Amino acid sequence: MTPLSAIGLSVLLHVSWNLLTRRTPSEANFLWWIVGLYVLVFAPFTLPDFVHAAEQSPVLYICAAISGTTNGLYFLALRRAYSMAPASVVYPIVRSSPLFIAIVETLFFGLSFPLLSWFAIMVAAVGLWLIATSAHDSTSRLSRAWPYALFAAFMTALYSMSDKVAASNMQGLNAALGYVCVNFAISWVFLSLEQKMSDRRWAPGTMPSILSLIIGTFGVGTAYALVIYSMRWLPAAYAVALTNAGIVLSVLLGVAWLKEYEGWRQRITGACLVVAGLIVVSNGILVQRV
Repeated sequence: MTPLSAIGLSVLLHVSWNLLTRRTPSEANFLWWIVGLYVLVFAPFTLPDFVHAAEQSPVLYICAAISGTTNGLYFLALRRAYSMAPASVVYPIVRSSPLFIAIVETLFFGLSFPLLSWFAIMVAAVGLWLIATSAHDSTSRLSRAWPYALFAAFMTALYSMSDKVAASNMQGLNAALGYVCVNFAISWVFLSLEQKMSDRRWAPGTMPSILSLIIGTFGVGTAYALVIYSMRWLPAAYAVALTNAGIVLSVLLGVAWLKEYEGWRQRITGACLVVAGLIVVSNGILVQRV
């Protein structure tokens, strides 16, 4: 599987579980269910591969601990932001994280990005902002949620850098899936503590539909593992930026399928800017590989 095909499959899986999150009542705490179920379902088959890789490169244990903690904080910030503004407002801001990642990779990992790539990442960020502010009352809602959204974006940058280090020490998708199991096991502790503090119970009182749980369980961790797998060959900023194709697909599905017509012209304009940025990034990757 090539890095770009892994990203493409990841986008489809990511969109599937994100759309289900938007359609599931907040009291069901969809993330709590699918993150926990992912660990239960995938760990027996993939954890041995991760352990084998970690025996050869113990740094993987450190990476999993860092990513699991920052992922847990990311989930908490995301849920907090969602309680103040809709996902269609919050999530595009969170997905501006490639800009943070590129800065960290430049300052601390010695990578050098072409000026055109910086411009493409900036253009995509502007597009994401247009998508986030497309509703008539989005600015007022975002005024309360943006600190949590930006914190989630920063946590994305941190766990992406940890994942990049892990990717260089793993071979094969199965080891990446096992790595995500360890990562998500730590994150699920954070989700459970938040669930207990918010509802005074360890498990949500409402259960999502079985079909939603099946799709979400398979999609949430597999999509993440595919991005980590692609980081073995791609800079983390490029890998995460390309997954923003999912935002574009979500916008199109939101307008065409969910009938989300409010501010649709601005959202489509923002989606076009994101696509333009992703085309430039993809072209840069293909040129480098040639």
